[in-house]
Amino acid sequence: MTRALIALTILVFITAACGVSTSDLPRATATPAPASPSREPPKPSPRPTDAPPAPTRQATLVPPTLTPSGAASARGWEALLAQAKAASAERYQFAVEQGAQIVPAADGKSFYVLWLPKGFATASRRVIIVTLHGHASWAFDELSLWHPFAAPRGYAILALQWWFGEGERIQDYYLPHEMYPIIERVLREQNIARGDAILHGFSRGSANSYAVTALDNSKNKYFGLTIANAGGVGLDFPSNVEIERGRFGARPFAGTQWLLFCGGRDPNPDRDGCPGMTKARAWIEKYGGTIALFLQDPEGDHGAFHRNPANVNTALDLFARLQTK
Repeated sequence: MTRALIALTILVFITAACGVSTSDLPRATATPAPASPSREPPKPSPRPTDAPPAPTRQATLVPPTLTPSGAASARGWEALLAQAKAASAERYQFAVEQGAQIVPAADGKSFYVLWLPKGFATASRRVIIVTLHGHASWAFDELSLWHPFAAPRGYAILALQWWFGEGERIQDYYLPHEMYPIIERVLREQNIARGDAILHGFSRGSANSYAVTALDNSKNKYFGLTIANAGGVGLDFPSNVEIERGRFGARPFAGTQWLLFCGGRDPNPDRDGCPGMTKARAWIEKYGGTIALFLQDPEGDHGAFHRNPANVNTALDLFARLQTK
């Protein structure tokens, strides 16, 4: 014990004599943690250029022609358009760059986006794709998705904004009997012949495509093909209830041609996936429709129709074959 105390005392004197300070001891330096990898792809650095910036194109807004009852609600479509531009900015800009028209609906509640290929007005045969977006979505999304396939074929695109921007109730969307007059008016203005339009609906848009097709088949027969994309028949939908009650006759789909699409990995298989669309097939056939093709993508999810270009081209090739019959 005494020896240990003596040794400790000697060590203290030696340290003091050498003048070692804690400030002279190397300090541990904290190494910054590596930044978490971004989920966004890296943006390329801008290339130097001497050219002045290109002027920003503006949307082609067609002045509204409102019905007397809709004039007071004209602000509705403008607010909805502003919301759509903010929510789908890149696809809105794409529509602008392609020269699409943004046209208010006659009731002032909403708008549609109309893209016409060059020379469409004088084409010997004018084909147009009428497309209904899914739930809580935007017309600009549909235009962006369809344009790469429609443009090479010279097909026009009509994308209706049929959701009013908030809510998921039936009344937060146009009902089929409300949206069809908007579609009908555009097709008439563009001189679309019987059978030269394609109706496409995705998800909730598909669920409404059944009644829209029945309405068209009872009046104009514009639709040469209906593409029901991952959205089964809701038998509780008021318009589908009317079909079952015979509003359009015993065979409301007689003479209509259909392509049904489903993804094998749809998260709601019984409603929107292959089991749900199999039920839709039986329902359409029950009321006189013809399933020209039931396209199933085994590895596809809910949005696989447009994610796999082969699916879209298969649908458009089918339409072309139907036109030649």
